[in-house]
Formats: sequence, C-alpha cells, structure tokens
Amino acid sequence: MTYDTPKSVLEQISTCWPMINNPVQFVMRYARAIRKYVGAVVRDSEHAEEVAQDFLVQVFSQGFCPQNVSRGRFRDYLKSAVRYVAISHLRKRRDSTVTEEMLASLIQPDSEADRAWSAEWRSCLLERVWQLLELYQRESSGNLYYSVLSQYAADPDSDSETHAARLGKKIGHSVRADTFRQYLSRARRHFAKLIVEEVRRTLQDPTREDIEQELIDLELMSQVRGYL
Repeated sequence: MTYDTPKSVLEQISTCWPMINNPVQFVMRYARAIRKYVGAVVRDSEHAEEVAQDFLVQVFSQGFCPQNVSRGRFRDYLKSAVRYVAISHLRKRRDSTVTEEMLASLIQPDSEADRAWSAEWRSCLLERVWQLLELYQRESSGNLYYSVLSQYAADPDSDSETHAARLGKKIGHSVRADTFRQYLSRARRHFAKLIVEEVRRTLQDPTREDIEQELIDLELMSQVRGYL
C-alpha cells in the first residue's frame, strides 16, 4: 500500500486530537467498533478478522494516510481509515460479488456499515465511561457512584426503598430511601460528566455546539441532558 504522507496515524491523532494522550491505547479502546465496521463492509467473518488485524498492525507499526479524511471528529477519521483498508481488501479479491456499485454503496451516509460503526462506537464509549466510574469509586474513599448507578441500571423499575435495602446489604449498613436517591442523582451527574469528557477527547477544538451535536449523533443526549 502506498501512503500520501510520511506521517503515521498516531502522529496525526496526536496533532489533531491533543487530548488523546495515548493514541495506541485509544485506538485499542475502540477496536471492537473497528471489527464491527469491517465486518459490515467485508461481509465475511474470516476476511473481516484478517482486515481488522491488518489495520491494527498498520496503526502500531507503519501508519497510513487514507483519502478524504474528516479531521473534525476522531471517529470519522478512524472510520475513513478503516474503510480505506477494507475497500482495498475487497478490490483485491476480484470476485464476482465485489462490484464498483457495491463498493460505492458502502460509503453512502446511513449505510448498514455506518449504522454498525455508530452503534458499536457508542457501546465502546459507554463501556469506557463505566470503567472510569468504577475507577473513580475505587480511588475515592466512601464513594458509591458505581455501585449505586450500576445497581439502578440493572433494575430501573424497583423503588428507592428496594434499592436502598440492596445497597445497605452490599455496604454493610442501612441506607435510607432518600439517601439512595441523593446518591443516584450525584452518580448520574458524574456519569454524564464522564460521557461529555470522553466525547470531547474525540473532537478537534470542539465548541459546545460540536459536543452537543456529537452527543445527539451518538444518541447519548438523553443521558446527559440537564447536566451540560
């Protein structure tokens, strides 16, 4: 494969998205989304895994410069890069199932591959936020944000008295229903803050409007509305 510039993908990420302190780690955080997107483009599990692995190896060793990269959103940049590698792979297959019309359909907005990418990116982002919330609880003496919010998320239909009793059993002392509600409100606020921070890291010099639009596009606004 030929590259248009000697800059590696990691150097480009560091320049365009300076809040991403460890580009390799950040790309790996969204590796599941990369695999999902490749699978939607290539439509063959064996080939898809091969393409995804090749892409990640390029990220770590060679770097690459895909065409038509959007520099505003990291996920658009990464998607363009992955798509470039996946479509190159399809063209090399040279079988009757791969036509230029089919390849053109893969780059249309709201294609099946695009929807798979957005859904998996959102899932990876939320998984990261839950990890950060758990870490925050472990590192903050007396903090219960992760315990409270994960318990509520697992059973949102139970009332505060039920949740308070469950939490009391877990921590070894009784918790009042109104206290549980206070914990839950604070936990939700911190969770929303972590979502916004994670989204901000993936945008280049974002304005408030940029952040809000990304939250809308990823269907995350309902989780942060009222906390922005």
